[in-house]
Amino acid sequence: MPPVNREPPARRPTLREERAAVTRNRILDAARRRFFEDGYAATTLRAVAAEAGVAVQTVYAVFGSKAAILAELRALAVNLPEADAAGRAAAGEPTPERRLAGFAHSIRLRWELAGDIVRVNQDAVRVDPSLRPGIAAADARRRGGIAAFVRGIETDLGAHIDVDRSIGVVNALTLYAVYEELISVQGWTPDAYEAWLADSLVAGVAAG
Repeated sequence: MPPVNREPPARRPTLREERAAVTRNRILDAARRRFFEDGYAATTLRAVAAEAGVAVQTVYAVFGSKAAILAELRALAVNLPEADAAGRAAAGEPTPERRLAGFAHSIRLRWELAGDIVRVNQDAVRVDPSLRPGIAAADARRRGGIAAFVRGIETDLGAHIDVDRSIGVVNALTLYAVYEELISVQGWTPDAYEAWLADSLVAGVAAG
């Protein structure tokens, strides 16, 4: 006889909560567009409100400041379900080459889906140094994930690699600036970038 599920059913959000979530997401989407197209410094909360179709008082009530909006956008870039799932799948591959190819795919997804947020943060910190700790924390998380991934290649698969050197190689090759240069300046396709990144990671890591 199957066990009885004694967990209470998940509470459904109220209509008010659903509307609040919709408003919050509209403001975030509007800010993301305005920050990217006009620049962080030039974008006012009034402009964000106009883009979102809400009163500026609503923006203040929900977020309070541009920095708070940017922090939430940064969290979206850090926690991307599609890229995270690809990274987990890569970590389960049985050879260094396949792991690195899967990791290249996860990086491609991350920059495709959230590269604009990275650019906005880079722009913002130049005009508001108080944002530096939050951006540094996000970068530290990225570097920590890369370090864990590379160490996993050595410990899980017994690969003979220079771990410290390999971590540096992966950090450098997967920077958003590299993606932006190749895609936006050189005109590469995302597929070409992913193929190049996979080959470069294998050459720089799997070969030691």
